[in-house]
Amino acid sequence: MIIMASDDFEIKELFLDILAIMKFELKFYTSKESPMFERIVKTRVFQQKLQKLKDFINTYFEIMYRDEDSPINQAALRTQLDNVARITNYYDDLSGFYKDHTKTLISKEKLLGIVDFSHIETLFIIFTGILDWEHYKSSLIFPQDKRKEKLLKEFLTKVASSEITDIDSLIDLEQTIDIFIENIEVDL
Repeated sequence: MIIMASDDFEIKELFLDILAIMKFELKFYTSKESPMFERIVKTRVFQQKLQKLKDFINTYFEIMYRDEDSPINQAALRTQLDNVARITNYYDDLSGFYKDHTKTLISKEKLLGIVDFSHIETLFIIFTGILDWEHYKSSLIFPQDKRKEKLLKEFLTKVASSEITDIDSLIDLEQTIDIFIENIEVDL
């Protein structure tokens, strides 16, 4: 899974990657009920899916760190670092002092370490924060391509809808992605 901001990037592959992580998340929570959970987590397939999630997060943070002059990138970075600090209890201070120093306290190296060693549920929350940014703010994945940005926002609206209730509904969406993309492109 590679997120790139370029004209030749295949948006369908991005959608399928996002759906694959969401299916993995749903399966993770279902598997947690299993007495075999400890064994499931150690399997190669599980570890590969976990690595894809980490890769997605790391690649997205690379985009944020890449353009230090972009106010959008810096706003996204600040928002995501505050989110990471909050969910990992990186700071527990109500004065707001640490909030103003998040970028200093959580350096790029520390962030990569946090992503590498975070509990999987924390990674899912970070992933959701990234999707929320892409849904509600200016896209970092497609900063120059407003058409693809609109497609991504429409897709994330669909993913967040009440129609998505379980793995089967994700599979249904996955099977209709081509039709979904064609319908949205017609509207553009």
